Amino acid sequence: MKKFLKIMLCIMGSILAVIVAFWFCISYTVNYKKTTCDTSVSPDGKYELTLQAVGEPDWPFGSASGRLVLMEGKDKISQTDFELHNDGGSITSSCWKVTWYEDYVEVILSGEEQFDEQVILYFDGTKEIQQLTDIAEIEVDYPSEEKLDESRVITEQSFEVDLNDWGEVRFVSYLPTYDTLWEDVSFVLAKDNQIVYHFPAYFENNSTENDSVGMFDSVEAVGFQDIDGDGAKDVIVIVNYVTGTGPQGMIPRKTIRIFSSQNKGFIIQHDLIDELMKNMKEDDISISAICDYVTLIETDEIYDGYRTIYQQYFADEGCDFMISYSASGNSRVILNENEEIIEFLAYDRLSENEKCELYVLYRSKKNADGSWHISEAEILDIFAYNVSTKDVVSSGKTSWSATGNEKYYEVTGEK
Repeated sequence: MKKFLKIMLCIMGSILAVIVAFWFCISYTVNYKKTTCDTSVSPDGKYELTLQAVGEPDWPFGSASGRLVLMEGKDKISQTDFELHNDGGSITSSCWKVTWYEDYVEVILSGEEQFDEQVILYFDGTKEIQQLTDIAEIEVDYPSEEKLDESRVITEQSFEVDLNDWGEVRFVSYLPTYDTLWEDVSFVLAKDNQIVYHFPAYFENNSTENDSVGMFDSVEAVGFQDIDGDGAKDVIVIVNYVTGTGPQGMIPRKTIRIFSSQNKGFIIQHDLIDELMKNMKEDDISISAICDYVTLIETDEIYDGYRTIYQQYFADEGCDFMISYSASGNSRVILNENEEIIEFLAYDRLSENEKCELYVLYRSKKNADGSWHISEAEILDIFAYNVSTKDVVSSGKTSWSATGNEKYYEVTGEK
């Protein structure tokens, strides 16, 4: 009898243990299990923000627990818990919007049964959390009662776009009123046929009368790209003008506009525009080429090599410095060009010792139609740009198989 009772107690204890273990598993899954829903990485790759769901939403239509984890490499900077009221729905990647800034990252959390919540996580570990009870708190103030004149809209260069803090807006290329002869094109953002933002005018009083650019002809292209790496979209526009003077006065000439996102609005990057207009061939100007050139300027040692070689060997000779791109997207700097020949620098590769960037000076004869091919060009020299010392060494090589000077082999490690 005692043996039977012991067996029954063991069975009941085992069943109870299974029930308790099962209950703990369910409780852990419902209340504590962490699931990664999405991640966002800063533009410079230094920081990572993770969106996690903690447990399951309260049944049947309760809130869901979540967590934001900000990391710098393998180090945790901060952790922020929150509750999302989303009609019983789980936390997903669609519940958040992330914007990276220089010193912090902003998160907007959205649920169907709550006002949006703004979470600002600073890279020093501090944080700010507030409920956005009014959409105006996250939008730029709108000019009142200013309706969009559809007769002035350049339809083919106006676009619906999700633009930073503005959200879904219509970017509009806006024709001049032609009340004055020299009025320039303008650009606005619109919602529900109402103008909500005017981009700054490039010329004083939005008139080209006192500038040599000529009269507005057309908007050739519009692009929305983050070209300065701050996580917000900038606006790039190519505008054509005609001067009306000389034999080619009615041929449209390209100009560049760059509106950089700043302080919930946009500013004109005059210095960058001047740099681009000075150093890009007009025929090469396109949205993609502008983005490539800005990347070359801001992040690439290759551009430093081009500039240094030009300054040390070609600037005093009165040569040009015009950035151009091949059909495959490779950069080159045109130094001299006329109807018969073209001379240019082209980046080749990193040296064998990985200390120098190598550049080739080419000259190519042009065909009757003005075309030319790098495969038919002759080599005039090969240069080595030392990345650390900023020194340039001319090899004296006029072919790939030619022997260069000792200094070239010394700095490059080439054989």
